[in-house]
Amino acid sequence: MSEEQSKAIKKLADRIVKGYDMIHQKNYQEAKELLEPLVPLFHQEDKPNVTLLCYVSIAQIGTKDIDAFLTTYEELKEQTPKTKKEEALINRVDEMFHELMETIKISQDDQDI
Repeated sequence: MSEEQSKAIKKLADRIVKGYDMIHQKNYQEAKELLEPLVPLFHQEDKPNVTLLCYVSIAQIGTKDIDAFLTTYEELKEQTPKTKKEEALINRVDEMFHELMETIKISQDDQDI
């Protein structure tokens, strides 16, 4: 691997780490801007990246991008976690999905009154 390729890979890795850090700091907009463009590079059907999908979905719901969240969540539900960490992340996103559905249901119930 050339030094140039090495630098490019490090730059992408740094971007992912920064995106994950932004999630932990609750800076969802910046996390979304950093991570979403990387999904096509680092997540393919034959090489899933569950961790990246989880962090992207958290950023999406944190920025209230519900359509994007639902699309990513649908993709995530097709994946099988390989580690306890992936399983915990998926569970966290599942909880967010259920909270969203509950909020939508309550909102619809309020409109029916």
